[in-house]
Amino acid sequence: MLEDRVILKEDQVFAVSDINGDIPAGNDLGLGFYRQDTRYLSVFELRLNGRVPILLNHSVDRAYVATFQLVNPTLANPDGSPIPRQSLSLRRTRFVHNGSLHERIGLQNCNVGPVRVELELRFDADYLDIFTVRGYHSTVVGAPRPARLTETGLMFAYDGADGMLRRTEVVFDPKPRLATGVASFEVELEPKQTFVVMVDVLPIAGEEYPELDFQFDASLTDLERTYERWNAASTSYRSDNEVLDNGLVWRSLEDLRILCDQTPSGLYPTAGTPWYAVPFGRDALITSFQCLALNPDLAYGTLRYLAEHQGTKVDPYREEEPGKILHEIRFGELARLKEIPHTPYYGTVDATPLFLVLLVELLDWTGDVDLCSELLPNVFAALEWIDRYGDLDEDGLVEYTQHSTLGVRNQGWKDSNNSLTAADGTLAPLPAALVEVQGYVFHAKSGLARLFSRLGRHEFADKLRREAEVLRSRFDELFWVADRDFYAQALDRDKNQVQAVSSNPGHCLWSGILPSERAGQVVARLVAPDMFSGWGVRTLSSQERSYNPMSYHNGSIWPHDNSIIAAGMRRYGFRREAELVARSVLEATMRFTDDRVPELFCGFARDRRFNSGPGQYLVSCSPQAWGAGALFHFLQTLCGVHADVFGGRLRIDPLETPLFDRLRVEGMHVGGGILDFTVDRSRGGTRVTVDRKPPGLELELPA
Repeated sequence: MLEDRVILKEDQVFAVSDINGDIPAGNDLGLGFYRQDTRYLSVFELRLNGRVPILLNHSVDRAYVATFQLVNPTLANPDGSPIPRQSLSLRRTRFVHNGSLHERIGLQNCNVGPVRVELELRFDADYLDIFTVRGYHSTVVGAPRPARLTETGLMFAYDGADGMLRRTEVVFDPKPRLATGVASFEVELEPKQTFVVMVDVLPIAGEEYPELDFQFDASLTDLERTYERWNAASTSYRSDNEVLDNGLVWRSLEDLRILCDQTPSGLYPTAGTPWYAVPFGRDALITSFQCLALNPDLAYGTLRYLAEHQGTKVDPYREEEPGKILHEIRFGELARLKEIPHTPYYGTVDATPLFLVLLVELLDWTGDVDLCSELLPNVFAALEWIDRYGDLDEDGLVEYTQHSTLGVRNQGWKDSNNSLTAADGTLAPLPAALVEVQGYVFHAKSGLARLFSRLGRHEFADKLRREAEVLRSRFDELFWVADRDFYAQALDRDKNQVQAVSSNPGHCLWSGILPSERAGQVVARLVAPDMFSGWGVRTLSSQERSYNPMSYHNGSIWPHDNSIIAAGMRRYGFRREAELVARSVLEATMRFTDDRVPELFCGFARDRRFNSGPGQYLVSCSPQAWGAGALFHFLQTLCGVHADVFGGRLRIDPLETPLFDRLRVEGMHVGGGILDFTVDRSRGGTRVTVDRKPPGLELELPA
């Protein structure tokens, strides 16, 4: 379980340890220190006189640094005199920065007399690819080199089957007594005296020559400043709800920063730790539009990175096609040998239209015509993919099928193998046209039509507008299930409706493809008891045969899914329902102990009689990008902030919610300026006070 692990990430490295700070030998939990999908450290154990210390507590209050407070078990001095239990304080402080792991270990004597103990550190490196760690059976075997001693510590090395030499250098200060894989210190301490050792672990790929002169406090200060800059560049939300402010908002802001990789294209939000801390297309796109009101830099970095890796050829093994946006990219030995298709892998049906949707949303928010010009070739390529490669049978819908045996069967956001099933519980035959994907295509084409019209490209705008309206008409005809007053989850290979009542059509509220007369029926079903648990909207109705509240996609609750649904309800004017969904999910997340919006949680009904909390899903990413992003998407929906920079309008229209009586919002980047405002309902009614607004925008406030 992730609760039994401590995870630190910074840029392209991350460390996963147990709650003692150890990476135990022989663990099967995936613990280790990783760089670019390779485990550069598979053992890191601390012992006192050969014994495991006792944990008092561990803390990851800041997302980038962890502390572990331990004490000694009952030990003995060399002369046989006892060292009582809990008389030595042992503190480990750890962070990752500039591609390396840094740790400071302090041992203090709290006895009335002197002590003499052996502090021992054990290391090893297996260089397993992360896919192998997670259970992928590979025949790839490189050649580990014997560990050797260096002037400053230990060196492990591995000649990869991909031709890359990978090394792990462990540097100590002061220098210990060294043996193969072991560093030990004979520590003699007078009462109240402290011994401190610094440990730096450097993962080295190829011919790199890293700098060895690390300054622990200076490096930690440098890392702290990167978070300060991120916080300063992001919108500040402060309310009279302490749990919301000091818990969810603060944690989500830090989670988003820790998940970001710094690429030449800008900040890119990776999907989640520990196993998905790499670029994903869909995840980054959704996270970026969730966070437009928080920090639009994520959208810039995401769009530019994905544009650089847009598909250029037909490659069934990687499911690549010209104009297609990637699903996932990996960097380890298996990827370099092309034993797995993630170089990148393009098996996603929704990332390409979502790429266009994010561009539309970002331009509405910023009015950045230069970005539109920069990405115009990518826009045309993505539209060509939608019409040519995405429409497998030329029926005007975008479908997917699985081309690669090593790829993903279901290629929407619900990508588990059993997430698309017929009424009898059997898997729906592929190709399949997902309901929400048609909405994304409509959103993309209608939004681009509006933007191109404003930019004077009327012929192309008219073409896209016609295509969007044809899709809207066909969509309603093909997906509406009359006897359920709801939309089908998908059309299968034979164009039969997959009639499961699911959360997928909720995304169509957000995209705007639903006719107004249908929207009320969709909203009503989403908040009916079979779909709405009291903690949020389930992924699948409790009346469906495949329903399981503890499943990944067939009855669980995903905050990001709900944030999109709430925004869609708000779009169609269903204010009460939008507030209910947003508040219910936020109330659920406030009940989790780590103040973190989870990737998902179980879909059990809320028990108000006994005031029980939501059910935690046992194995999920923590932190996870679109989980953290959901909080800020909910806040935008609750505040009712809508920007149309090209149209010269900015609207703030808050929803009535008991979550807070006062919300102060500062530093929101809109257009070329900054927006500061306060929502106040403390004296009855809702008042919006704007202290600063971007120039050139007409402000619309509630009457």
